Amino acid sequence: MKEHLRMNARILVRLSRDVEGIKNVIGEAVEEANRTIMIKGVSKEHVAEAAKITSWRVCGDTIELNVESGPMVRATAGALRFKKLIESILGKKHRIGVRDLGAENIEFSIYTGLEPDLHTRDRIMAIPNISKIEYESGRVKVTIGPMGEYALKNNTPDRLIARVKEILETPEKPPPPMQTQPIVKRGDEKEVKFSKDPVQTALEFGWIKEFPGRGQWIYTTPYSELFTIIRNMLIDEVAKKLGFQQFMLPKLIPLDVMRKMPGYLDDIPEGMYYCFPPPRDPEAFREFKEVLKITKKVSAEKLKEALKDPEYVLAPAQCEPFWQFYGQETFSQEDYPYKLYDASGYTYRWEGGGAEGLVRLHEFQRIELTYLGTPKQVVEIRDSILERCIYVADKMLDMEWRVTAAIPFWARGGIIDVDIHKSDEVPAYDLEIYLPYRGRRESSEWLEVAGCFIHKRKFVDSFNIREVKNRETWTGCSGLGLTRWVAAFLATHGFNYESWPKNVEERFDKHYVIPKSLQWPSKR
Repeated sequence: MKEHLRMNARILVRLSRDVEGIKNVIGEAVEEANRTIMIKGVSKEHVAEAAKITSWRVCGDTIELNVESGPMVRATAGALRFKKLIESILGKKHRIGVRDLGAENIEFSIYTGLEPDLHTRDRIMAIPNISKIEYESGRVKVTIGPMGEYALKNNTPDRLIARVKEILETPEKPPPPMQTQPIVKRGDEKEVKFSKDPVQTALEFGWIKEFPGRGQWIYTTPYSELFTIIRNMLIDEVAKKLGFQQFMLPKLIPLDVMRKMPGYLDDIPEGMYYCFPPPRDPEAFREFKEVLKITKKVSAEKLKEALKDPEYVLAPAQCEPFWQFYGQETFSQEDYPYKLYDASGYTYRWEGGGAEGLVRLHEFQRIELTYLGTPKQVVEIRDSILERCIYVADKMLDMEWRVTAAIPFWARGGIIDVDIHKSDEVPAYDLEIYLPYRGRRESSEWLEVAGCFIHKRKFVDSFNIREVKNRETWTGCSGLGLTRWVAAFLATHGFNYESWPKNVEERFDKHYVIPKSLQWPSKR
C-alpha cells in the first residue's frame, strides 16, 4: 500500500581485522540472513515488507551494507540481527570479532499525498538527528544523520519515525509573530559551520558516554577540556570583571530552606529530587540486605521501609544558600552592593520525560551570580551581567545570540505587559543562542544559556533580609548554564577544533587520550 513506510539504511560493521580474503564467507552470511533472520516472525504474505540486504561490499576491516525494508522488520532492526549472525560466523570459524555497528545514514519515506507546508517542515527539521526532508511523488522522504549502535539498539530511529508521522498527521498553524517572550535585541547572523545534533557526534567520538541515569552523562577528557575553557572565560570575563566574589555552597538543601524559596515547593514540587536520610541503625536495613543477597535485586519497598521521611532536596536553583546566608541578618545600605557567585558543583532538576541530549538535563553545572543592593544597583548589576555574557557569546565564542524578555515562574503570570526596554520593569532577560540543528532561525527554538533576574523584594521578604534604617533593598540572580554554553558552542562550531574561534582552539589541549575498548567509541 502507498502509505506503508519504506526505509533504507547504509550500515557499517567494523571488524577486529581485515576480511578482504574471506569475502565469500561474508556473501554467504548475507544470503543466509536474507533467507532466515531478516524475515523471522513475519508472515508469508508480508515477507516483502521485511528487511533485506540489497547490496554489500568489504573495505578492509569494514562491511558496508545497504538494508531496505517496509514496516515489518525495519532496516535498522535487520542490521542488528545481521550483526549477531556475522559475529557468530566469524568468531567461531575465523576468530574475528565485531567491534561496532553504526548507520552512516538512514532514509525513510511515508506516503502523504500532499506536500507539507513550510511550518510542518520546520517542525520536522527541529527534531534531533533529522538532517533533510524532501517531497516527491506523494511521499515525504526524511534523512536521519549518522547514528551509533547504542541509538539503534535503543530504538531511536523508531521514535524519530513515530514523531515525524505524528507531526504529518497533526498539522498546526505557525505560531503568531509576537511571542510571550519578545525579542529585545539580537546579534548578527553567523555562518552555519555545523548542522548536526552534537549529542550523536559526541557519542560517536567518545566525548561523552551514556550513564544509566536519564539526563546524566559521563563527560570524557575533550568535553571536560572545552567545558573548563568556557567556564574560565565566563568566570574571568563576567564574574571577576564585574567584581563578584566566590563562595562555595551546599548542594543538599534542607526542606525548611527550600520552603522559603518563592515558587518552588508551592509551584513546582514535581521538579526536585528529594533526599531521605537513613537511620544510623544497621538493624533497620536487615530485611533489605537479606533480600538483596538472595535475589540480587534492589527492593525499593524494603528500602522505603528503612528510610526516614524526606528532609532535603538536591539544589534545584543553586542560589538557595545565598539567601539563607543573608536571611535574618541586618545590613547597612552604605555597604551595598554585595556581589557573590558560586561555581562549585552540580544543580539538580527532575525534568521527567523532558530531558533532552546535552541541553536539558537532570544533573548540570552552572555559575550562579547573586547580588543584593539598592534597586538602582541591582538593576545595573543585572544589566551589566547580561552585557558581559553577550560579549563572551558574540566576541569570544562567535555564537549567534538574541535577548528575550521573560516572566520567571516564581513571578507568576506569563505575558510581558511592560516596556521591555525599561530594565527596572522587566523581571528577567534571557540570553539565547541559535542552534542550527533545530531548524531555521526564524521559527526554531533557541537555547537559553543565561537567565538574568531582578527579584525586587520577593526574596528579601521571604528570607527576612533587613536594612538597618528600613531602606529599600532588592536582590537578583543570574544563572549561567555552563553545560548549555558548551552544547551551544558544539552545535555552532562542531568538533573539529581547527574551525573553532582562535582563543578557544589555542587553549584546547589536543594531546588527550580517551580509554578505548573494542566496542567504544564507535569512531576513532
